Amino acid sequence: MIRFESSESKVVILNPFKGFAEEICVVQVRKDPLLGDTSVYNPTVREKMKFFFRDCDEELIANLIEDSAKTCIFCEGKLESSTPQYPRSLAAEGRIKAGEAVLFPNLYPVGKYHAVIVLTKVHFVRLSEFRPEIISDGFSAAQQFVSDVYAQDQEAGFVAVNANYLFPAGATFVHPHLQMLVTPIAYSYHDRIIQACRLYHKRTGSEYYPDLVAEEKLAGSRYIAQSGGWHWLAPYSPTGVNEINAVHESESDFGTLTHQDLIALATGISKVLALYHELGHLSFNYSIYSVKNSSGQGFRCLLKIISRQNLYPNYRNDDYFLQKLLQTELIINLPEDLATRLQKSFQET
Repeated sequence: MIRFESSESKVVILNPFKGFAEEICVVQVRKDPLLGDTSVYNPTVREKMKFFFRDCDEELIANLIEDSAKTCIFCEGKLESSTPQYPRSLAAEGRIKAGEAVLFPNLYPVGKYHAVIVLTKVHFVRLSEFRPEIISDGFSAAQQFVSDVYAQDQEAGFVAVNANYLFPAGATFVHPHLQMLVTPIAYSYHDRIIQACRLYHKRTGSEYYPDLVAEEKLAGSRYIAQSGGWHWLAPYSPTGVNEINAVHESESDFGTLTHQDLIALATGISKVLALYHELGHLSFNYSIYSVKNSSGQGFRCLLKIISRQNLYPNYRNDDYFLQKLLQTELIINLPEDLATRLQKSFQET
């Protein structure tokens, strides 16, 4: 019932860097089996990435850390006086704390309930240093916020927990933090996933994400591991660079995940970030999509995590017309290769 579609084209050029010798490129277009979104793979693009997207500049990073720390309102000693609070009717103490994580309202909300979660007292964290506890503390604060919102607003049933790390990922602050939305409507991409799951269920009588997991486990080339209630895999047609997904086996609602679910999710994210570090990256995004009371529709609580552009002077953005306006992702590392690299890491736990 799930189709992994692709098409290939042979492109002939006369390469000036090889004496105008004939060169054949094979371009593969993949379609996402749920949404039909396309992604493109051309093996020669890796060479272009080396040319246009350079390695992180360590001097630039050091200066960024030093300069941003001077005015960072998320750092200890400034956070309490410089960040807003919720009314006590929503959050009993104005903010929500879990371990080192602190949750408070966004000053410039883009949703009915829009919270910021500072994850740690440490101002800058390399991707290999994102310990599971740092991430899970943030998730615990987020889940408490969801519980508080659910208790007083029955219409707010769509949750998205999101990470932007460093400015290539759209972050305003260097200090590690999350942004989360709890809203009465699902925003565009979130809604497309939900509606597609419902259509799949209506058409087949089955549930999409359990079917997807079963198919990927059988194929083996993109399935990474099961960790607690989460199935980890590299999506066939990714929506971002080096994308990895986690799908919960039964729950659709972030608010109903167990503490062990949050720990397992955080541990898996830590492993993915460690891989991004090995690949030479420092910036990333992720989103966790959630729907309240969605049993029987095939949707499951879902994580999508991607790496973003490296930090160097006059860096070039990694989203251009292809991604932003044609909504087609460029595959740099094949999903099958990413899955192979992560399988060993997950087996070590």
